[in-house]
Amino acid sequence: MALRSMRLRRNYSLEDVRSQMEWSLSKVVRIESGTVSISVNDLRVLLSLYGVSDPDEVTQMIDLARLARRRHWAAEYREYVSASYMDFLGYEDDATQISQYHPFLIPGLLQTEDYARLVVTAGPHYRNDSQAAEARVRLRMARQARVFAAGRQCRVRVVLDERALKPVHRPDVMRNQIKKILDLLPRLDLVILEQDTAAETGFVGPFSFHEFDSDLDPDVVYLDNQPDDVALVEDADMVDGYKASFRALYGQAVPGDSDTARKTLDRYRHH
Repeated sequence: MALRSMRLRRNYSLEDVRSQMEWSLSKVVRIESGTVSISVNDLRVLLSLYGVSDPDEVTQMIDLARLARRRHWAAEYREYVSASYMDFLGYEDDATQISQYHPFLIPGLLQTEDYARLVVTAGPHYRNDSQAAEARVRLRMARQARVFAAGRQCRVRVVLDERALKPVHRPDVMRNQIKKILDLLPRLDLVILEQDTAAETGFVGPFSFHEFDSDLDPDVVYLDNQPDDVALVEDADMVDGYKASFRALYGQAVPGDSDTARKTLDRYRHH
């Protein structure tokens, strides 16, 4: 609230700050509300923009920013993820609808620990760092718990490519993974692209778009650079393009309700 008061004292609009700081409007809103933490360097620039030069006030604000970063629910994982991934977690926390597509892997929000561990350790970044790999797995499980928490009003839509259901070198891992997806179906809007249909989607990479209740919060897209990072897309035309891609993928999926997806999952589960 202090940052909002400072902005209003300068008669700056949210758009003014967005333009000066070269941030997204969503980021400005979230920083003011405390949903997303702000780095010390960004805070120094923002305070300068607001004309705050008193050393004691600057020090106090920086101390508060550092404290807020430590208090974030994912703070213990901060050393293992990028700043963009921490921002992604803030967007995910606030989203009222999350829509995801992945052509080859089970999306992170649906993964079991064992499946997540296979995915994380397959990449070169964590192959030889078991501590970092386990931290990423725990973070993934914590994300799931928050998104699917009882009482949270968040619709999750997933277009699951049938290629993502292919067996892995440990059959028990995939069987348990499919069981977890089946258990999540009551909370999940899931459709499955059959293999012959999926061949037409090869040029679409993994992505997730988040939608929000507030008009001040424009929708955003995150491109999934598994297993290491995510990239934010905020350009309105590009976001609309990804939404159109999701609608097309959703429309190409096997028609029907969750029972249709359940039958496909059961077939793979008993392979």
